[in-house]
Amino acid sequence: MNVTDTNAGDMNQPPQGSGTTPVRRPKIRWRDALARERYLFAVDLHLDGRVPARVRKRILADLRHSIEVDAEGAQLQDVLAGLGKPCELAANYAEGADQSRPLWTAGVVAALCLLLVYWFFLFAFTMGMLAVTMQAGGEFHARFFFLNVMAFSQDDGVGIGWSGNAALWFPLLLAAIAFIPASRAWRVFGRRR
Repeated sequence: MNVTDTNAGDMNQPPQGSGTTPVRRPKIRWRDALARERYLFAVDLHLDGRVPARVRKRILADLRHSIEVDAEGAQLQDVLAGLGKPCELAANYAEGADQSRPLWTAGVVAALCLLLVYWFFLFAFTMGMLAVTMQAGGEFHARFFFLNVMAFSQDDGVGIGWSGNAALWFPLLLAAIAFIPASRAWRVFGRRR
C-alpha cells in the first residue's frame, strides 16, 4: 500500500490558525517616527504623577500602536492632530486616577537644570578670575559660594583649581533643593497613611 502525503511540500510552513504568522509592522519615515516619539514623550511627561508607571507604559504602548495603524492611511501630522494636545490627552487618561503621586521626572529635570546653572556660573567665575590673573600675573584665591577657587599665571604656566569639600556637597544640596519641591516628594509619606 503506497500512501503519499499531499502536504509534504508545505512542511516548512506553519499550519493555518497556529498564530505564528509574522506581524507586518508598517514602514515609517524617520521624521514621522521622531514626531511620534516626541508626542508620546510629551504625553508621558503629563501622565507622570497622575497614573502608576505600569499603567503609563500600557497607555503609551496602546497609543503607539494606534498611531502606527492610523498612520497607514493618513499623514502622521493629521493623526497626531486628531489625538489632540498631549496635555489634554493625558488629562483624559488620568481622569479619576489617584493624583497624589510624586512627579519624579519633574524633580530630576529641575535638579539637572539647577546643576547646569550652577556649573555655568562657576565656569564663568573661574574664567573671569583666570582672565584677570593672566593680565596681572601671580596667584589669586577667591570663594564661589563655599568653594575655594584658585587661578595663577606665572612664567612657567597658567592654571586654575578648586579645593574644599564644597565641590561635592554644595551641588548635591542644590540638586536636592530643586528636586524636592519640583517632584513633590513629600507625597510618598502622605500615601502611606
